[in-house]
Amino acid sequence: MRYLIALTTFGALLAGCATSHSPALYTLDTTPSAQAGSPVNITLGRLRIAESLLNKRILVKQSPTEIEYYATAQWAASLDELLREKLTAEFGPIDTARPSFDISGTLQAFEQVDTPSIPEAHVKLALEVRKAGESQYAPAALSKVYDVSLPVAEESAGGVVVALSTCLEQVARAIVADVVALQ
Repeated sequence: MRYLIALTTFGALLAGCATSHSPALYTLDTTPSAQAGSPVNITLGRLRIAESLLNKRILVKQSPTEIEYYATAQWAASLDELLREKLTAEFGPIDTARPSFDISGTLQAFEQVDTPSIPEAHVKLALEVRKAGESQYAPAALSKVYDVSLPVAEESAGGVVVALSTCLEQVARAIVADVVALQ
């Protein structure tokens, strides 16, 4: 009888451990915004991702020195892939009749930032712009850090993802304006 109780208890514990909750998966909204498009071709080259962002979970910056991640919310793909899709949608289709530029750089922040009032979505991209076909070792025509923060309308992982998508739309518009000014 004692063995039966122990076996039953062990079985119940094992069943409880086997039950897991799948994380909620998020992606960026890759529908081009109303301001999408560019009078020049812009393609995304090499994009490095800050080490803290290589984790598939969505980062939350609690203070200037403390971070955590959403426990049950994560990206559906690598941030490199998601940013590439979003920025490509914002820059618009390639037209061989237009001047072409390549951008590359580092994603330094892609996170929720906890503030005293309301959480914010924060995107920080350090980019270099070169004419298409130029070596990555050639001096950049432009080196700039794009840093955008927006309040999160809904305090949840989903709300943060929507705000991050909007931040990227703003970054894309700023990139287009800067690249057009290079001509």
